[in-house]
Amino acid sequence: MSLRFRMPLVPAPLLLLLLFGIGAVSRPAHASGQSLGSDFLPEDAPEILTGPVLEAEGERHAEGLARYLQAVLEEESLGPDQALASKRRVLEIDPGFTDLAMEVAHQFLRRGEVPEAISALKDAAKAAPRRVEPPAALAAIYLRQLEKLSLAEKYGLQALAANPDDAAPYIVLHDIYTAANENAKRESLFAKALKRSPASADFWLDLADLRLRNRSRADRDTVELLLDRAQNMAGDNPETLLRVADYFSSIQASERAIPLYQLALALRPSLDGAREKLAGLLIEKGDESAAAVLLEEIIKSDPLSVRAYDRLAEIRLNQKDLPRALSSMRQALLLASPDPRRYDQVIRLSLAAGEGRGAAEAAAEAERHFPGVLEFSFYRALALGQTNQHREAIQVFERIQASAASGRPSLLDADFFFSYGVACEQAGHFDKAAELLQKSISMDAQAAPRACNYLGYMWADRGENLGEAEALIRRALAAEPDNGAYLDSLGWVLFKQGRHGEALSELLRAAAVLSAEPDPVVLEHIGDTYAKLGKPSEAVHYWQKALHLDPESAGLIAKLDAHASRVAKNPNAPAKAGE
Repeated sequence: MSLRFRMPLVPAPLLLLLLFGIGAVSRPAHASGQSLGSDFLPEDAPEILTGPVLEAEGERHAEGLARYLQAVLEEESLGPDQALASKRRVLEIDPGFTDLAMEVAHQFLRRGEVPEAISALKDAAKAAPRRVEPPAALAAIYLRQLEKLSLAEKYGLQALAANPDDAAPYIVLHDIYTAANENAKRESLFAKALKRSPASADFWLDLADLRLRNRSRADRDTVELLLDRAQNMAGDNPETLLRVADYFSSIQASERAIPLYQLALALRPSLDGAREKLAGLLIEKGDESAAAVLLEEIIKSDPLSVRAYDRLAEIRLNQKDLPRALSSMRQALLLASPDPRRYDQVIRLSLAAGEGRGAAEAAAEAERHFPGVLEFSFYRALALGQTNQHREAIQVFERIQASAASGRPSLLDADFFFSYGVACEQAGHFDKAAELLQKSISMDAQAAPRACNYLGYMWADRGENLGEAEALIRRALAAEPDNGAYLDSLGWVLFKQGRHGEALSELLRAAAVLSAEPDPVVLEHIGDTYAKLGKPSEAVHYWQKALHLDPESAGLIAKLDAHASRVAKNPNAPAKAGE
């Protein structure tokens, strides 16, 4: 039974008075003038007629009321199905009890007893010709349950005649004409509605909704006209303004929706959903700063809003603010149900931001939740390498290789062997590193430049296989000729071969390419090369620049200690042999 019709249990003495003493007792009135029982009766429950003599009409209403109270008690104790017969008897006595007729019809439909539902609604429509609900419900039944469009139209028009300022008849007739492919009638229906002038924003919003159901055929100007009328009727009602804004948003009229959302929020700052919707439109418009303010307000009032954290993270990423983006992502990860996509996003961004410890923790947690996803183990290995835990990283790579060989061979690609090789090189396992890097090079020509450069530089730095190292680095540069790291590698392998003039040229090119973000290693290499060329003053200059970027470098400090005082005394003195 709907809440509108559910009545509280009546105190026993009053129930006896109502059931058995109505005809003989005139009941005292409340101070307001209402009858004693009116506080808990439905709006259109049978009226109680009192007086020294009850006429036939009064007896009918009294019996209807008694039956209704009996039905309420039966429903409370035995359930709606047991009370249905008593409710049906009430309608036989007083078919004008429209709300009860609608409830009974709904219950019959739920039981699949369509003829009984139609009978109850027809009696109600006849007894209360000015009520829209019974004929509108009949039209819906003939349309959806029975597919009798002519009868559906008949009752839809009857509902429209009962109250042309109610949206319900327009809705059901719209559906009827759509089902019948009678577009002309549907357009005529809208034209008729536009001539009305009800003081109800909901009326115009319901019509706008109808118009938008056939979006491909919808006339945007007509929709905006309907929404304008709804806005004019909305006044200072924040809920209605929110609904109007929603419809403007649905037709991509953000310039109309945004001020309405803002007005609705000004009238009621706690309006449910308004901030989220406004933030979304501001993001679409490109006003991410204003959207971020709104999202922060949402989080302040609702710290559990995962969606707000997600959108705020998106904004921070667009603003290149990785730490704050990560903070929002991690909060969303904490609040939401475990989702591999969220873990993937947090781990990748942590690695990109150089937050290896956070990446390792997130990867380990993801492994616990999703033990079969080897990618999370791969991410943990990368994160361990980023925090200089290279031996631990190698152990993880070994486990991944063993597991993937039988179950996920596709995971063992060029990228895997490159990352594995880097971990081995960093741990000092140079032969193993060379083996893995060469395997990466052989597997993927497109990814090869990175591995070629890494292996070539490793050999050059160690003074090994210098000819092969130069060939690998030049192969990398052929693919990416303006890569500053690769140019530095070439300069360094030339330096190691004693070709210092050629080396300086390549190293200076590398520094120029990297001028926006200078690299201390490149600057140190230039200083080393100037020293070999007998130009200590220039060498000290570049070593000092490198030390400024890497002040903890013991090697740079040692070189400067060895050269700086001598250069200060005699800037043009050549470097000593071997320096």
